[in-house]
Amino acid sequence: MNWLSIFRFEFRYRRNRPATYLYFAILLIISFCAVTTDLIDSLSGGAVKENGTRPVATLSLILYLTIGVLITSAIMGVAVVRDFEHRTDALFFTKPIRRWEYLTGRYLGAMTILILTLTAIPMGMMIGEWMPWRDADRLLPFRAATYWQPYLTLIIPNAIIVGSIFFAVGALSRKMLVVFTQGMVFLMLYLVSGTLMAQIDRRETAALFDIFGLRALSYTTQYWSIAQQNNQLITLTDTLLYNRLIWLGVALLVMGVTYSFFSYEHSAGPAGKRRKAAEQTALGAAALRRPLPRVSRQFGTLSWLASLRHQTQFYAKVVLNDLPFLALSIGGLGMFLFLALDDAGAWYGSRTLPTTYVMLGKMNIFTGLFLFILMVLYVGDLIWKERDVRISQISDALPVPNWVSLLSKYLGLALAFFLTLTVAIGLGVLMQVIKGGASLIEWSVYATELYVGALLNLLIFMLLGFFVHVLVNNKFAGHAIVILFFVVLGLMAYLGVEHRLLLFDDASLGQYSDMNGFGHNVTPFSWSTVYWAAFGVLLFAGAVVLSVRGSEELLKLRLRIGRHQLTRPLLTVVLAMLIVFLSSGSYIYYNTNVLHDYQNSKKNEAEQARYETTLKKFATLPQPRITDINVNVELYPDVRDFSAKGYYWLKNKTTQPIRQIHLQTYPADEMQVKQLSLSRPGRFDDRYVHDFDYHIYQLDQPLQPGDSLQLNFDLLYHTSGFKNGRENVDIVQNGTFFTNQYFPNIGYDEGYELGADDKRKDNGLKPKERMRAQNDPVGLRQSVMGDDADEVRFAMTIGTTPDQVAIAPGYLKKEWLGKGTDGKPRRFFSYQMDAPMANFYSVVSAKYVVKKENYKGVNLEIYYHPGHTRNLDRMMKAMRTSLDYYQQNYGPYQHRQLRIMEFPRYRGYAQSFANTIPFGEDMGFVANIDDAKDIDMPFFVTAHETAHQWWGHQVTEADVKGGAMLSESLAEYSALMVMKQQYPKERMQEFLGYELDYYLSGRRGESKKEQPLSQTEHQSYIHYNKGAHVLYALQDQIGEAKLNQALRTYRDKWNVSRVAQTGIYPTAADLTAEIRAVTPDSLRGLIDDWVNAITLYELKTDRITVKPVGKQYDVTMTISAEKVRADSLGNESARPLNEWMWVGVYAPKAKGSPTEKLLYYQRHRITKPKQQLTVRVDQKPDRAGIDPLNLLIDRHPRDNVKTIE
Repeated sequence: MNWLSIFRFEFRYRRNRPATYLYFAILLIISFCAVTTDLIDSLSGGAVKENGTRPVATLSLILYLTIGVLITSAIMGVAVVRDFEHRTDALFFTKPIRRWEYLTGRYLGAMTILILTLTAIPMGMMIGEWMPWRDADRLLPFRAATYWQPYLTLIIPNAIIVGSIFFAVGALSRKMLVVFTQGMVFLMLYLVSGTLMAQIDRRETAALFDIFGLRALSYTTQYWSIAQQNNQLITLTDTLLYNRLIWLGVALLVMGVTYSFFSYEHSAGPAGKRRKAAEQTALGAAALRRPLPRVSRQFGTLSWLASLRHQTQFYAKVVLNDLPFLALSIGGLGMFLFLALDDAGAWYGSRTLPTTYVMLGKMNIFTGLFLFILMVLYVGDLIWKERDVRISQISDALPVPNWVSLLSKYLGLALAFFLTLTVAIGLGVLMQVIKGGASLIEWSVYATELYVGALLNLLIFMLLGFFVHVLVNNKFAGHAIVILFFVVLGLMAYLGVEHRLLLFDDASLGQYSDMNGFGHNVTPFSWSTVYWAAFGVLLFAGAVVLSVRGSEELLKLRLRIGRHQLTRPLLTVVLAMLIVFLSSGSYIYYNTNVLHDYQNSKKNEAEQARYETTLKKFATLPQPRITDINVNVELYPDVRDFSAKGYYWLKNKTTQPIRQIHLQTYPADEMQVKQLSLSRPGRFDDRYVHDFDYHIYQLDQPLQPGDSLQLNFDLLYHTSGFKNGRENVDIVQNGTFFTNQYFPNIGYDEGYELGADDKRKDNGLKPKERMRAQNDPVGLRQSVMGDDADEVRFAMTIGTTPDQVAIAPGYLKKEWLGKGTDGKPRRFFSYQMDAPMANFYSVVSAKYVVKKENYKGVNLEIYYHPGHTRNLDRMMKAMRTSLDYYQQNYGPYQHRQLRIMEFPRYRGYAQSFANTIPFGEDMGFVANIDDAKDIDMPFFVTAHETAHQWWGHQVTEADVKGGAMLSESLAEYSALMVMKQQYPKERMQEFLGYELDYYLSGRRGESKKEQPLSQTEHQSYIHYNKGAHVLYALQDQIGEAKLNQALRTYRDKWNVSRVAQTGIYPTAADLTAEIRAVTPDSLRGLIDDWVNAITLYELKTDRITVKPVGKQYDVTMTISAEKVRADSLGNESARPLNEWMWVGVYAPKAKGSPTEKLLYYQRHRITKPKQQLTVRVDQKPDRAGIDPLNLLIDRHPRDNVKTIE
């Protein structure tokens, strides 16, 4: 017998196994479904087509990672283990066959089958592309290479790498459970690589660290344009190639180790275990010689309960002492420790204080993934425990009912998980203490999240797992079905199934907030948990009835025998659980479908389309604009209600009479319109109220140009029960924050229209532009804040509970205590703005502590949650520094106060209203800043939002393309300039590097078309990241003073007083004209390149040589440079290069310094694709290169600077 005969045997064995065809079918069907459902949209979307090269390659790897790895373990891991499980190893090993022949034959036979099975991935996707229901507009012309190249370059290497390691682990351990455990090691490597991806300077390392290559693919394509994602085939180059070579080398090494240590010897185990077994045998023999004690037999409930207790303890010990359980638990907890210690965040590398909810967030991988995989493995392992060790015939003959056996295994595993979670809590607390957060420990939050949230979810899924394993009566099939159930459950939303009554154990405590705790999430979580727990117990009862006992394994026989298991107590439990299941389900349905109008995503999109098709005809009707607002708001935080009673003054600012007033009230189940009335005679047309909350008031006499009328309204927002899906997070028990969107708007609201072209097409609508053209006359006459007002006079009174502070824009005129209509104590605050302001305001209420300071006549206030004091001084400093810089360069601040108010972390942003800035809990209040190495994000965000008091409030842009450049780009740039006062230029490179990275990454996710900065259309990666980067680079080229002069001129020309006179709002063209006016002729081309076009650079330092010259050093650099223009899809064309660019030389990094110091930093004219430069420095250099501070939009900025060898 040689290797070829073993290969043929293995190949034929696998070829004839039904399981092989089942694996192929599963992969084929899932691959098919992945491209024919909405799942593919999450990887493509908009201009990136569904069969683009990058989406297909990414999906191929995801399918292998989620399904293919399981199949790999089943085929490769069992190749050698099978001989030991079937006790045929002795037959093989007594033959004259060499070790390498045995291993090679088994390996190649299994690997050949695996590679053929994995062809189902490209085949399933290709078949899916040809389906007639696919949207042709979302597809490129068919190209087979799009599917087969990822298979050849990504899937097959993965099969070899992962399959070799599974094969080696199976051959050396001879246990399938250890093989499954190895799969978790792969997962850990993948997850670790994911945490490293958060920071720019560690991404390449993360890409190399990922065994599956998905991170390497993401890293290689991170800055790809739309055109590249559609057409450029994935090739093994650069980081992706190195990743594959490294892991192929690891696989080869593992196979070498396997060959070296694999033994033909048939043994009972390691020497220690054999010695222990011998000792136990001797003890057993001695025990047999002792007289047996007299026992009294007892059968009944008490004996069964005693047996249940003992068996529960036994199975808990079995699980806790099992090496794979310990290994996976330690690995998962080790993963948590790694994340807890490496606390760099994904947002500009910022870090967070070690609060309890932060620790729990880092623990999610352990509780939400590792424990669930352990649950999947050990439910099956415990079900099969007696049969695996061949004592099932003995145990089945014992006078113990099925429920005792099953329930003890269930409770034993539950106890093991409880103890594991207890260890997790201890480690979480330990990490908090180590990281200086002892005062932040919240034991109740740990207990609620882990013992209530995580453990209950595990227990319910365990009930399902026990039922599946008993039903199918095949360990591996049971594992596969449970895992497949998880996969399908994750895909349900893509299949249109979104109701919590249909999503198994879809219960979550939601996001915890220091301000609001678990808040409103507790009630829906409790009811969903009761509902699915009752269903789980019913399944468990089914498992009891169908349990295998003796040799009757056929389902038909078990059903016949199981009737005898339906005892009265079991039937009582079933009946009780059925009542609980139906009653809790009915209550959930009552809340989600009766108290609220449940609609899935598709139905919501259809309603949006119907809104447009029905009401769009009213969009061009002339309407009055709001000039005055006076509202009384009564907040009831405990029940999450509010009422609003007040009035608007509406003025006809058009040149024609207005015959109808159109009003849009907030379209939500909770909103009740108790009164709408106008001060002029007329009547309401309520045809559209029921469907769209759209009211039309027909005036008896038209409202003439210049005339005004009063709109009175009385609203009640009443929270009743709970919804299906995410609850409203605007009105909460502590930390309410909502805007004027809840109050009536004037006219048709385009914000309710569908935006995505594919969704519009699905609903019979034509594509639409995201924003109006820059010269659109309608857009020029309305601000980005909305078309129903220009500036307004504003007053608001807010009533809230006595322990809360309520805040609105304006100045506090009066505060008092009183009683509400229900006689309960209330606290009232009356605010009024002293000058007209934008029609953009907020209502905030929480249990606040306040920090106050008067700075140069401006009252600075921060309203914060007790205990969140860490960054108050940073935020105060940012307000002071910002006011100084902005007033000096842009003009005076228009208010006498500036306030920041913290709100819960459900929404991660800050927002600037007139003299008022609501600020997210985790946007700065819990940041953990190390000044030596971190970007001060609380400082930066405060500076950004303060800048909006100029850019957005003093000057408000037109609602046309490019508008966000005038607010968000200028605010981001202004904040950068304030940061520049605080940091040396070397530190600014870190921030600019993140801005550049977010812009380049954002291009990859573009849904329609990339626009130049001056034409940005709600594209945050352009108006935030590129905008700040471009404006910072412009001030570097033309001078900070000149650019600020242009901004001040723009502000003076286009402030709100001019808009009030002309009715025309500014556009990006107006700002660009002012910048062009202060720019030298030689540099004006930069404005066209950077602002009005999409211009990219490719700069690289190819080679550096250093030559000592006395006490100095000549540094000679060979530079590559390229400049291109890109269209909206990323297609590029070369442009002539003739620009001044910075060249820098760095000194070695000093001990304790966060960055190196620049020894040389001067501009050089770059005109050629290849250019050599020589500069002289006074100190031995460490690194050198072109554009070291990343001022230019360079597609690969990491190769700008090169370390000197």
